[in-house]
Amino acid sequence: MKKILLLVLMSGIMLFPACEGPEGPQGPPGQDGLDGEDGEDGIELLNLVFEGQVNFTEENDFVIGSQLEISPGANLLVFLEVGQAEGNSVWRLLPQNFYPFEGAMLTYNYQYTATVFIVFMEGNFDLTELDPEWTENQTLRIVVLPGFMIEENSRLDLNNYEAVMNYIGMEEEDIVNLELK
Repeated sequence: MKKILLLVLMSGIMLFPACEGPEGPQGPPGQDGLDGEDGEDGIELLNLVFEGQVNFTEENDFVIGSQLEISPGANLLVFLEVGQAEGNSVWRLLPQNFYPFEGAMLTYNYQYTATVFIVFMEGNFDLTELDPEWTENQTLRIVVLPGFMIEENSRLDLNNYEAVMNYIGMEEEDIVNLELK
């Protein structure tokens, strides 16, 4: 009985395919995307990660920086490359303290506004005494992290460069070179 019922049902589907009727009236318009603070629709997440290589010198007062538009509520993170491990860069979030010689404390730090940021060195000694390994060819990665991303994931370890990059979905090829002066 079940086989006959299944056979009748299958032949009914084959003999009487679904029909399409006349098109109905236009539905009400949908809502636009989320409006940003300036009234523009949506958000645009471009160029979240920048990289630059710098020399901290007596001539630049051991301070470098650049102009960079930082949205209200966004966070700026600066990572310093401190070495290599198994062929991969090792990054540390600033501020970061080092002890280049006995009794000396060296700090790499940064600060920013909505339009500019600076990275600087300070220490409890004359910075001109530093070996070039501490001042020349220093690689920095600057990550602009929109505020809503922090709110959405308050457990994100901002000290972990790889975790930040994974969270924002950025790859090495997405990093933009930035001239730091």
